[in-house]
Amino acid sequence: MKRIAIVLSLCAIFALSARAQQQPKPYVNKQAPMEHWFGLLRLVETIPIPTEGYIDHLSYDLKNQHLFISGENNKKLVVVDMKAGKVIHETPLGGNPRKPFFDPATNELWLDLGDNTAVAISGTTFEVTKTVELTGGKGAAHRDPDNAAYDFVKGLYYVGIVTGQGNKDGTIEIVDTKAAKLVGSIKMDGNDPAGMILDRAANRLYVGMGDVVNGESVVKVIDTNKRAVIAEWPITGGPQPHTAGLDAAHHRLFMGSRLGGGHVADPGKFVVINTDTGKVAQALDAAGGADEIFYNAANSRVYFSGSSGTLVVFHEDDPDHFRQLGKVPTGAIAKSGMWIPEQKRYYSAVPKHLVQLMPTTQYGVGDWVTEESHLMVFEEVP
Repeated sequence: MKRIAIVLSLCAIFALSARAQQQPKPYVNKQAPMEHWFGLLRLVETIPIPTEGYIDHLSYDLKNQHLFISGENNKKLVVVDMKAGKVIHETPLGGNPRKPFFDPATNELWLDLGDNTAVAISGTTFEVTKTVELTGGKGAAHRDPDNAAYDFVKGLYYVGIVTGQGNKDGTIEIVDTKAAKLVGSIKMDGNDPAGMILDRAANRLYVGMGDVVNGESVVKVIDTNKRAVIAEWPITGGPQPHTAGLDAAHHRLFMGSRLGGGHVADPGKFVVINTDTGKVAQALDAAGGADEIFYNAANSRVYFSGSSGTLVVFHEDDPDHFRQLGKVPTGAIAKSGMWIPEQKRYYSAVPKHLVQLMPTTQYGVGDWVTEESHLMVFEEVP
């Protein structure tokens, strides 16, 4: 009997131990605390948009007052009439749309898709008129177009290809939009060419590599004439960049880093790099899930958006010293947006998402409401 009791006791201990291991981990709040926000941007209108899931980058046609939204999850391009404040067209696409650029000289929108192609869309009919297959061909495995940059003078569209963790065969694809053909492919010796920005005056393309090696990421500098990587700079204090901006006049490159937290961890980092020396001048806390950086030279402000629900506004006191002016509340997962300097307006794309009501033990959990997808339109406050 004694042996049986011992055996039963051991079985109970093992069962309790196994059950404990199966219990879900407690929820950890990864969001930064609430702060005092005021006087940076003023909400002037909201516009419903017919999307579900993640929304990616935006572009615009100023003459016709059209805003183009990459409905990433829905595989659609959504066209908004900014003057009327409503959606006027949806264009079905063969892959997930990512980084659009509207070229007023040709009345075309160029857009990279998740099926390893780049397409041209008419600014009049909003239909696909040209398709360019990228290296490996349409639908190639482990080749996912993501971020991009555009040379409006030469008509060259630079597309970053993400190839998956463990691979080092990411590339920058070069599409000649005038000829509608692939004209180059630059090997990046990494899997995640993420944040990209073009400096035409310097004939440089800056590519923040999302790869993290020994806790650090780098910016790779491409000479656009040679079509080759000519330098590599460490992003000290801001690994895993995902978006880029530029103050070309003061030779300052901006990197928005996610710090390994993907879309959900707050804060991220805003990193300022001197493009003359390749050295980091400053690294400041910013929104988590970094996805957009826009520099407004008119008032020396930087608009930094992420998916953790805020648009962070920085001021450039001098090229080596930036300070946070405050944050503008946007919406959950509102990672993407567009600053339109001619309008002095910022458009924030908020995806459809659930909002939990009173998540406390007093009222219980499980009550939710749905907030539909919409654009939040802000105007600049001096």
